Amino acid sequence: MAEPITPRQKLLLQLVAKHPDVARDHLLKAGAAEADLAYLERHDLIREGAIGHYRVSHMGQQVLKRM
Repeated sequence: MAEPITPRQKLLLQLVAKHPDVARDHLLKAGAAEADLAYLERHDLIREGAIGHYRVSHMGQQVLKRM
């Protein structure tokens, strides 16, 4: 069974979509938990481009369109 996305994970996904190549450190300082970032990566909603920087994946864009 798939795990539902939490409101905090949804906000992180929107933040990464709004600011491509955002640094992992910046997300952690903004209140993201390691577990939230791991969830988004595990479900292929975000991908690490340059080392320590995230972008929304195609799947993540599809999820944002449905919200």
